[in-house]
Amino acid sequence: MSGSLVIALALFAAAVALALITGAWRKALVMPTLAAAHVDGDLPFISVVIPARDEEAGIVAVLQDLHAQRYPKERMEVIVVDDGSTDRTTALVEGMLAQWPNLRLLKSAAPGKKAAITTGVQSARGELILLTDADVRMTPMRVNSIAAHWLVNRSAMIVLPVFTQGHGFLGRLQEEEQAALLGLAIGAALNGTPFLAYGANLAFTREAFFAVGGYAGDRFASGDDLFLLQRMQRAGKRITALFDPQALVMASAAPTWGAFWRQRLRWAGKMKGAGMGTMLGGLLVLLLPWILLHETVQLDFSDRMGQHALFTAALLVAAWLCWSLPAMALVRDVRTAMQQPCHRALTLVSLMAFTCYAPVIAVLSLILPVRWKGRRV
Repeated sequence: MSGSLVIALALFAAAVALALITGAWRKALVMPTLAAAHVDGDLPFISVVIPARDEEAGIVAVLQDLHAQRYPKERMEVIVVDDGSTDRTTALVEGMLAQWPNLRLLKSAAPGKKAAITTGVQSARGELILLTDADVRMTPMRVNSIAAHWLVNRSAMIVLPVFTQGHGFLGRLQEEEQAALLGLAIGAALNGTPFLAYGANLAFTREAFFAVGGYAGDRFASGDDLFLLQRMQRAGKRITALFDPQALVMASAAPTWGAFWRQRLRWAGKMKGAGMGTMLGGLLVLLLPWILLHETVQLDFSDRMGQHALFTAALLVAAWLCWSLPAMALVRDVRTAMQQPCHRALTLVSLMAFTCYAPVIAVLSLILPVRWKGRRV
């Protein structure tokens, strides 16, 4: 058996394994059967915590969306924690305090998003904490949907959906990319193996947060979602996921290529603290299409005529299909469930683009200092 055939067999096996995992995640993406409108009984008191730093452009909109929630006002509070804003963020929040008794504005006890979240959780009256970024939008049934899920599952943490919206080619590229990542995050969590969460939309109990130590001892400024998820896992806490368009928040895509690169470098930077297993798994996924490409280009029929060459080529074609088709189907499933239109050609282009830039970002995040809103991440 030739070396090329052995490599092709190994690549085919790896692609099949990835396809099976992706298929399991797709199968787990089932819409909830419990209608959020039917929430009743002993409703949990929910504290929505919003860490905010220089968010004057979006803070009013997100607070308006929260005020419009159809969840009982007396069973919900909103806590905005100012993380050293230098713009009009605090002034805008202060202007809404008089008309909203359950809205509070706090000053973070220390710089950084994790410190701001901790300040909010420490002051919260709710048994269930709902993290929300200061620049997202949501449906009026978001809190109802999350409360309904928690009443049934009583989980320590709920992984929740974030959907990215954008305009033009760059915006649509990010929509497709984030739809795939959303499918991975929610699908894995629903399948009992959560490895990714979104700080823009994340619920957990106040008791569980303090039971695992919150963010005490974290040496990374970013990763408030990922590292808290890992702490919950290590402590054996119950983690569930809710895949419901009512529960999602909408985030805006990065408006420029510069913002796009900086955002992804910031996201990739936290992977340095994700653990060796997570890093190696991600590295293998990123490298698989490149190894496939190398072996495909190297295949030389003039030197390897015969059955082995044809079998090698067939294995490589099958590996390409096992790598690409399940990923595209995952994006389609997510966009359909989130009631968004699907465009297969754009999904394929986005997959190819992600394959090109993701390894570059992964390497650069290890060597370049990343800053966010004037601070080192």
